[in-house]
Amino acid sequence: MTAVTDEGWTGGAPSSHERDAAQVEGTEIRFMWDYGVTVPLWDATGLLPDDRVWLGTALGLPSDLVDDLRAWGEAMENLDANPRLGTPKAFRDLDRQAKKLVTRLQDELAGRFTVTYVSW
Repeated sequence: MTAVTDEGWTGGAPSSHERDAAQVEGTEIRFMWDYGVTVPLWDATGLLPDDRVWLGTALGLPSDLVDDLRAWGEAMENLDANPRLGTPKAFRDLDRQAKKLVTRLQDELAGRFTVTYVSW
């Protein structure tokens, strides 16, 4: 299970079994950069599961959006794993992609959740 410490988030995404089925806490979903995270979405209690079925049930996200979120998380991990790739342009490009994903998320979650982007 992911935990919050004074240093920040630790651990990976909780499994869908570690959270109540389809339970999201609060009215805000945060899209945040964090290495080691596949799907960068948090609610009031922490990192959401990255399980496709859970995200579809709990948030109603279509599978293509989940795929794009996962691809973004993998691209972020790739920058971390390959420091020579981590140019300012690469981070700007990833930030631009994140903003597009946040817009798509807000469209999907409108009326149920507010989506907040926390950039690096």
